[in-house]
Amino acid sequence: MPLTNMKLTYKIKKSRRRTISLSLMPDGSLLVKAPYGISEATVKEFILLKKGWIEKHLKKQECDKQRARDMGLLSAEDLRRIRKDAKKIIPERVEFWAKKLGVTYGRISIRLQSSRWGSCAQSGNLNFNCLLVIMPSDVLDSVVVHELCHRRHMNHSKEFYAEVEGVFPNYKACDKWLKENGGAYMKRVYAENNNT
Repeated sequence: MPLTNMKLTYKIKKSRRRTISLSLMPDGSLLVKAPYGISEATVKEFILLKKGWIEKHLKKQECDKQRARDMGLLSAEDLRRIRKDAKKIIPERVEFWAKKLGVTYGRISIRLQSSRWGSCAQSGNLNFNCLLVIMPSDVLDSVVVHELCHRRHMNHSKEFYAEVEGVFPNYKACDKWLKENGGAYMKRVYAENNNT
């Protein structure tokens, strides 16, 4: 559906950043991250410039919702089981890969997240999305390796990706799979709340 015929809501989050960026949230709204001092008129202009990107990602969201329905939406009981499994399986995979990489880590947090698969803080604390345990095991491992490699490189430099692929040669294929299928997995939880 053309952007001009749509009523899009957006939220502006201002910070000390230098550039404007745009994210499409699971509910179909936009999150605009902008520097302090940027006017709302400039933000609206930026959104219009990104019309093609927005339409493409809204279409993908709709496809993800349909695929989620086809796979089956997850019940509260399903989520309880997934969380329980994740709290056992993910720490085991972290321990396995940390030993292979020769890195340490802090606390591991596992929860349901609407837009992230994993993250690594400066402190070494790791966060993972519990939904990873219902995906192919290689995909879970690829996210674990990605986050653990941040213990040496807190960036996404060439050196970072060289280390990731050095220890996990199948990384690119798993990352591609996650980009193509991850949205549908998230929609298995969130589709009911997103005007389906």
